[in-house]
Amino acid sequence: MLRVWKLFCIGFFVFSQSVFADEIDVMTQNQYLGADLAPVIGAATADPFDPIAFNSAVIAALEQVAANRTAERINVQAGLIAKRRAHVVGLQEVFEFGCIDANPADDDACAVPRIAGAFADHLAETLLALNGAYVEAATVVNLNLPPDGAPLPGIPFNIDGLDAFLTVKDRDVVLARYDVTTQVVPYNDSCAKPSENGCNYNVVFGPFEIPLPGSLPPIEFSVERGYVGIDATISGATYRIVDTHLEVKDPPIPAVIQNAQAFELTGVLGATPPDITLVALGDFNSSPDDPLVQDPLLGLFPPYVQFMALGYTDAWTRWTDNRPGSTCCQETDLGNKKSALEQRIDIIFSRELPTRVIRAHVLGGKVSSKTHPPGQGLWPSDHGAVAAELHF
Repeated sequence: MLRVWKLFCIGFFVFSQSVFADEIDVMTQNQYLGADLAPVIGAATADPFDPIAFNSAVIAALEQVAANRTAERINVQAGLIAKRRAHVVGLQEVFEFGCIDANPADDDACAVPRIAGAFADHLAETLLALNGAYVEAATVVNLNLPPDGAPLPGIPFNIDGLDAFLTVKDRDVVLARYDVTTQVVPYNDSCAKPSENGCNYNVVFGPFEIPLPGSLPPIEFSVERGYVGIDATISGATYRIVDTHLEVKDPPIPAVIQNAQAFELTGVLGATPPDITLVALGDFNSSPDDPLVQDPLLGLFPPYVQFMALGYTDAWTRWTDNRPGSTCCQETDLGNKKSALEQRIDIIFSRELPTRVIRAHVLGGKVSSKTHPPGQGLWPSDHGAVAAELHF
């Protein structure tokens, strides 16, 4: 009888820990649009503008997106999410590429085989692959071409003598598991650049212009980045989850842009009520290896340094000090045989110190994660996903 009682007490203790402890499982995944857009932006901003070079850059990018087989990759990403069963998932680079034939009656530019596979809504495909297990809880739009009021329905391009218009949308999206109650954080009520449920940063790369033929005014755009958040209620506890994608710091893009974005974000996060547990996650394009060097323009430090200086906890280091946890980056065509992940720039930060962090893993970075055929297909993204279970 004593042995039975001991077993009962142990079982009750384990059960009560799992049910009543404040814990949340979160995940962040840069989905990867499928190509490097730097050549397109470079061609768009060249002085003088060369329409032939710009068109070639657009076609090359679309060919790369199509070759990277978005639908197959997203199915793998969705499988990783479904297997993990995280409460909340932050996604970045959630693109939608659209195509409009310039002459619908006789053109078929959008169906040219080598680019047709590029045209898809990555968010819709993600939700479809998740089959109702997750819902779109909040979204910020970072790029929307053409912008409202543009003189054409898209960016004009020509392929094989056929004319069409390209539309492009980039978003950061927070997904919530179907059984998690969520509410959008109304950041867009007070920020300078509201965008759908979230905000775009004040300091961005741009603005730029894409010249159009004839006397049409150019299409103006900036490389926007943003942030968006939700309050999620899990077992009676409320957590604020904020998803972001900061600018890169690769030439010709100066580090001051991502530094300024991080400074803006930490200021916004600082207003989070103390009774809400705050978690910020996403692709910060900044790592623990960033030097303690201030940029010369604003005197700001790199994003990772800023968060740590403010007392945030990097969940990965709470889990382990001896595993690299690299998340970036596979080759542009995703065809490299061995993983090329060597930087840890996809981060889960928490304002409150977790009592412990368990099951922290980089997902999608093993050869077994590739698309079919097993071990020989494409990586699901150029970034590995990061997931962790945080206890408070």
